[in-house]
Amino acid sequence: MSEVFKVDKQTSVVDIQFAVEAAFTAVKNGGLAVIPTDTSYAVICDAFNTAAITKLRMAKKQVSDLALPVAAASIETIRGVANFSVAANDLACAFWPGTLTILTVAQDSLSWNLGQPGTALAVRVPHNELALAVLREIGPTVMTGAQLAGEVAIQNVEQARAALGESVDVYIDSGQLSGQDSTVIDASTDQIRLIRKGALTLAQIRAIMPTVIDASASN
Repeated sequence: MSEVFKVDKQTSVVDIQFAVEAAFTAVKNGGLAVIPTDTSYAVICDAFNTAAITKLRMAKKQVSDLALPVAAASIETIRGVANFSVAANDLACAFWPGTLTILTVAQDSLSWNLGQPGTALAVRVPHNELALAVLREIGPTVMTGAQLAGEVAIQNVEQARAALGESVDVYIDSGQLSGQDSTVIDASTDQIRLIRKGALTLAQIRAIMPTVIDASASN
């Protein structure tokens, strides 16, 4: 049976740590956890556990070759799995932790099953203290929206439980979230492109990197 941990401004440090440890333990044991991020609720699993990844895909009713994004608590951890270009590194340094997802290239030495070979790796460091506390314990972690495939972003734990049910071992309930999407930038080639508009605006990105191409209208 799923465990639900309510975390709000009145929650003690001890109880917050208890919730973080429960999510960490679930993921390390091959299970799933739902955590709040700076945009919406996300479901996470061990990025190097094939069975856990399959469980996540089945819970979300997601096709098996769709690339899964990876999150971590720091840019240094992301650099361990992603082969950043200069542009990708500049964007990460400017906007992480934050609502920017960067498409880049995975390190050649990695052995995992996150999507078809040769597909770009989506990476992010979210700006949410609970999410960062969990990710800090785990390291590189599959982190994707807690909604079923093709549905809108999840704003509260009730919606997440309705979508994923008992397939998730631990839910951390941090109240209502904005439900916004992260902004997605493709920095896997020399041509830096905005793929999806989200919480971070094109103007904010171009303030750092004026050459970014707006390709979002074509998607």
